Amino acid sequence: MKIYSRHGSSFSNESARNGISVKKTTMARLLLVWMMGGAWLGLATNTRACSCIDAGAFLTVAEKAAWKPGVLMVRAEVRDQEAHGMEVKILAVLNGSEEKSVIRVWGDPGFMCRTYTTGFKKGEKLVLILRRIENATYLDEQNGDYELSGCGTFVVREAQNISGRITASDKEMSKTKFFGELDKIIGKNRPDQARIFPNPVEDLLTISVPDLPDSTLSARIITLAGQPLQTRQLEVGRQHQIDVSTLATGIYIILFRTEHQFYTRRLIKK
Repeated sequence: MKIYSRHGSSFSNESARNGISVKKTTMARLLLVWMMGGAWLGLATNTRACSCIDAGAFLTVAEKAAWKPGVLMVRAEVRDQEAHGMEVKILAVLNGSEEKSVIRVWGDPGFMCRTYTTGFKKGEKLVLILRRIENATYLDEQNGDYELSGCGTFVVREAQNISGRITASDKEMSKTKFFGELDKIIGKNRPDQARIFPNPVEDLLTISVPDLPDSTLSARIITLAGQPLQTRQLEVGRQHQIDVSTLATGIYIILFRTEHQFYTRRLIKK
């Protein structure tokens, strides 16, 4: 019994010592994990805190961005969320140029100076100021997609009214007033545009193209539903005539486009 007792006691003591050792090792590991986790969180917090100069409210940003290469202003509807971005359907191009009807817009994955897109819901309508991605390097982002910057207000919501940081003092505005103000801003910063006459027109339409930096300007006549009817390449600094006699009586849109610019004129056919 003694031997058993001594061996039992020895076993118990050794187990106790091992238990203490295991506990110390476990606590040390937990402490290390906690410290590393704290450091990671600190790093993540610092990285998420984007240091940039606020570009201002939406209309201020729009004035600075109008007609800049690679900038696209659109009315859009959220179709789906994906990773740190969203897929949106373009309802109207307000400034810039984009042929696709559906585009991908990337926000902040946690460490970029962008707006988080997770707060926008499927079916929600937005007015966006976007920059085309030319040198994609992050995950699923691709050249030709768009990014939504966060150094200022680059997006407002469209419902019955427009809401968001519209100006320094306006957080809500009627759609009529908002789009009127936005159109003034885009028009003020818009380069000299081609003129069309006569309008209304019966047979021959004259387009006077100013001497623009771009060597060519395309003009496309489309229906109000967006169906293209005629397309012409126009030289700058000249007048051009287009035969519209075969068009049915009604209202059309002439879409003028250069490499970085896009604007429209309304055409009335008698």
